[in-house]
Amino acid sequence: MSFKFKIGDVIVPILARQMDIPVGPSEVTAIQLGGIIQIQPIGTHRRHLVEVKDYEIYDEEVIKSTNEGDAFPAGWGIKEL
Repeated sequence: MSFKFKIGDVIVPILARQMDIPVGPSEVTAIQLGGIIQIQPIGTHRRHLVEVKDYEIYDEEVIKSTNEGDAFPAGWGIKEL
């Protein structure tokens, strides 16, 4: 059985990228059968179930917080070029 993503991959929604809507990257935290994955937006503690077909690998550098007490809003952690 082959999966599109692995646990730990950093991904973003395809549609948001195509429409130039700034959406922060998310990390894949679980893989389920039927094309569903669980993601956690970087810098948050919440998780979502989403369909694999709507996401692609994030190919830019991600900056992660070194202090667990920091509360970054969703979308933070993206390195500006």
